[in-house]
Amino acid sequence: MRNSFKATVRKLVELPWQDLRDLFTWPSSSTIQTENPNLLIAKAANERGEVVAYVTAEPILLVNGYVLNPQSSREDDQKAGCAIDAALAQQSGVSRMWVVIPTEAPIMDGEKFIRILERKECQPVTTAKRVAYNNHHSSVGLLN
Repeated sequence: MRNSFKATVRKLVELPWQDLRDLFTWPSSSTIQTENPNLLIAKAANERGEVVAYVTAEPILLVNGYVLNPQSSREDDQKAGCAIDAALAQQSGVSRMWVVIPTEAPIMDGEKFIRILERKECQPVTTAKRVAYNNHHSSVGLLN
């Protein structure tokens, strides 16, 4: 199956008037963070050029692991975390970071609970079909 949709990505300030109008007038349950200077708008259009969807995105930094000195205090751990956050944000050019908190860690001030769907770049679909062996047993095999 060939995907005939075309996607483009622009900064909010680079959008043509028609895209701005549609982005802010089409029904949505999402909040668009117009004050975010890193906000990107992706749009997908079908083969006739009709826009089907807009998505807002931003580059973020994901912090998914850390190691703490067992002799350090919780206060020092927090100060070290703030210093590291600032250095990582400056080096990567992002304004926000997501930090994966281990399940055993206590709830922290400012902690939010969100639902996440991890998406990787779309891969072509491989279909599974039944193929018969000479001994009349069936098996599932992958055919391209």
